[in-house]
Amino acid sequence: MRFRFWLFLSLLASGTAGLYMSRVLGPWEDYIEVKSGKLNAQMGDLYPRWVGTRELLLHGRNPYSPEVSHEIQMAFYGHAIDQQYGPGMSVVDEQRFVYPVYVVFLLAPAVYLQFSQAQLLAAILFGVLTAISVILWMEVLHWRPPKALVLAIALFVLSSPQIVQGLRLRQMGLVVAFLLALSAWCIVRDHLAIAGVFLALSTIKPQMVVLPLAWFLLWAASAWAKRWPLLAGFGVTLAALTGLGEFVLPGWPRYFVEGLIAYRKYFPTTSLLCLALGNWVGGVLTGITIVGLFALAWRNRRVEVGSAEFVHTLAAFLIGGAVVLPLFQPFNQVLLLLPAMMVVRDWPSLSRLGRHFFAAVVAWPWIVSLVLLVAFHPRVDSSSRIPLLPSVMTLFVPFLLFLLLATRLVLPTERADVRLG
Repeated sequence: MRFRFWLFLSLLASGTAGLYMSRVLGPWEDYIEVKSGKLNAQMGDLYPRWVGTRELLLHGRNPYSPEVSHEIQMAFYGHAIDQQYGPGMSVVDEQRFVYPVYVVFLLAPAVYLQFSQAQLLAAILFGVLTAISVILWMEVLHWRPPKALVLAIALFVLSSPQIVQGLRLRQMGLVVAFLLALSAWCIVRDHLAIAGVFLALSTIKPQMVVLPLAWFLLWAASAWAKRWPLLAGFGVTLAALTGLGEFVLPGWPRYFVEGLIAYRKYFPTTSLLCLALGNWVGGVLTGITIVGLFALAWRNRRVEVGSAEFVHTLAAFLIGGAVVLPLFQPFNQVLLLLPAMMVVRDWPSLSRLGRHFFAAVVAWPWIVSLVLLVAFHPRVDSSSRIPLLPSVMTLFVPFLLFLLLATRLVLPTERADVRLG
């Protein structure tokens, strides 16, 4: 009966998230971005990648070129952007194609679709992949709860503000997170070569996977005799992707690096640590965190696959990436699915304080959304930032999960069941 209760709550959360998006957040964003003239249209994060893929594969044009960038900007802003940024100058997101060129091989099936069709299919596909990621992480944890609870957890994840933002923007980070989950599942099932293939594919967003990738590669290299297929699968696939990218666009690494340098100017990014504590203190803690992560990895480099130590080290690297890398946008917290489900799996092992904090942070967005659905009127309050309130607590999620794991409030047990409530 209690699992049906959680399923009911998850359905309520999903309905609340959907209504809030359609009646409050969506209209509010339309007023402040499109109606105000800041944007010509809301195109999401998929559009620059989709245009770049079409231009390269169908017309042989360089997706990093100013001409293609201007074409993308025309759709977003109604005019091209060609600025030199300096002190006191306004910074505008130039919406360039800034992914490694081999992302076009993943997007190739969409080149003959209209963008509206690609948007719809991407939302469905990304949602399905995220739900599958939940199941894959459960398998990595050797946790097989009742089907009703699995469905409830998947619905809670899909209706969380982080994932809702990723789905709304059609963020490729959701695909990357799925590839990481699939890689980990393959490793646990001893399909090391296939895991290496998926890890190589996940590098379409290198800044998102660099830390968990470092753990996987260090773990594999530490027992070369039996784990070499992981390194071989990764190396061969990455070489193939790089070579095919060179075939379709000679010299693409130079264009990619130039795009990254420009991106740091027109879309300044930071980490959650630097955002919370400032660049100096945040930078020092970032260095300490990275050193601590690699010390943990070195200590556990020879552990058996699927062991508690292996999973805890992977969870620590995923949290570390969300905290110390320039991934402060909420949708990047899809990386935290594994540690979050470790908390849920081991709920009885949490201290009462840990339970209360976690429950408050998780429940906040849906409670606030319900209140704003009743009280907020986008047409009247279009200049207010109140619609962002449900997402405020997302900033605390990585730190909370880090504390729960670091202080061992979640015990490294292998549970086959969980009792909620």
